[in-house]
Amino acid sequence: TMVDGARSEAGEAAKEENTASFGLAEEGEGRLKEPEEMTVEERSAFAARCKEVGNRGFKTGDWAYATLAYEEGLRYLQYEPGKEGVPDASFDHGGEDRLEQDMRLAATLMCNLAAVMLKMGEDRRAAQYCSQALAFDCDNTKALFRRAQALFACGDYEEALLDVQRLEKADPGNREAASLRRNIEVDMRKSSKKEKAMFSKMLG
Repeated sequence: TMVDGARSEAGEAAKEENTASFGLAEEGEGRLKEPEEMTVEERSAFAARCKEVGNRGFKTGDWAYATLAYEEGLRYLQYEPGKEGVPDASFDHGGEDRLEQDMRLAATLMCNLAAVMLKMGEDRRAAQYCSQALAFDCDNTKALFRRAQALFACGDYEEALLDVQRLEKADPGNREAASLRRNIEVDMRKSSKKEKAMFSKMLG
């Protein structure tokens, strides 16, 4: 399909750019290393570069390009060595500091994927990505805001309102959160009026 073609083209471009940037291609082959062929530091650096590539795609409205770049970054970050699907118990992800940094980067990539999904009208998927981001970084205000946006778009007003209230508590001066809360409250009142009107009709 046209979308698949765009994803393929974007993927090749992203891989070429990342390969050139990090010098990670095998000598004479010009191919990108897979996660298992990299060190922890190389995987982290590659994922950060994927975020930059994805951000450029997002700014130009190339959702397929941005999605693939962010997903590639996550794939490399989440790699765990092991055999036959069993993780290596001795793997420490490069230490606690590296693990915390990579968890924050993973949360950012997931949050960015949520932003892409919102642009594409995939609101439920956007909410899921935000929930994943918050599992990695519970104080990520962007993830909270975008999940509230996504839930609001899905008609899940009460859940959206809870996220906005949590966000306003963490960031009292957030004008976007205040505006979103007002919009949610307006739609909640409209929805309540419709339900009452329907109930009245049912009662005859």
